[in-house]
Amino acid sequence: MRATRALGAALAIVLAAAGCVGGDAASTTTSRGATTTSSSVAPSTLPPVVECPGDGEFQEGTGIAEFGEDASDGRHLRRISWDTSDRCETFTFDFETSEGAPAISAPAVRIDHLDTFQVIRIQMDIDSATLTDQLVETALVNRLYVVKALDGTTFVDLLLNEPAAARARVESTPARLTVDLKPGLVQLKGAATVGDDVVAVAPGARTSVGVTRLQGYARNTEADLIVGVSQGDQMLVDRTTPVALSEGWGEFQQDVALPAGTWQVFIGRPTQDGFDGVQFDLTAG
Repeated sequence: MRATRALGAALAIVLAAAGCVGGDAASTTTSRGATTTSSSVAPSTLPPVVECPGDGEFQEGTGIAEFGEDASDGRHLRRISWDTSDRCETFTFDFETSEGAPAISAPAVRIDHLDTFQVIRIQMDIDSATLTDQLVETALVNRLYVVKALDGTTFVDLLLNEPAAARARVESTPARLTVDLKPGLVQLKGAATVGDDVVAVAPGARTSVGVTRLQGYARNTEADLIVGVSQGDQMLVDRTTPVALSEGWGEFQQDVALPAGTWQVFIGRPTQDGFDGVQFDLTAG
């Protein structure tokens, strides 16, 4: 879908309107609220040390774990389950073959924190998945999203409530990936903007220098997204961006060059009543 002049004008009106709802406020997702642990300890105090059973060191940042299986028969993510205790949270990913039988070997997997440390991304070299998203509501994880990437692979994003360190391991016969989480030390540096049909995960810190990459995923990907950037009545960016084809969530990326100042960003699709998407302020230096 290509933006027309009329569509750009409508977008400008929506962006400039004081009543425009976006970002976290745009989401109508119901939630019972994240599970938290109350404490009188000062915010600057490090979280208590907890231990998960099993071997392996916990990591924070890029390079949490990486596994490679060149000839894996695990082409479909069948199930994601999780278990919690007073020591850790364990997420388990089970794989099937393309014919629906339990897979023997796990696919190639890479696990990283995104720059904000609020998202743990689990990249998988698979063809499909049963799930699209799921409300989790544990102490550490709010929700997970299963996303078709632009390069054709799939990734699972764990959106964190609190800082978390992670470790991972794979098993064979049947194929399984296990990710353990425990409270981390690196504070979250930003947050995703979550809407009903669009999620923006970058830039999570809402500040940028030079070229800014707007990155996230959208549901119902039969149509491109519209990316608008404005400041008052000035429309700086009004363009479309493709989304990875998916029956669930598909990835998008759009680079924009912004002059210094605070800009209003909108990412979404037009509807009969205006637009459906997310909106947030971005400060360029």
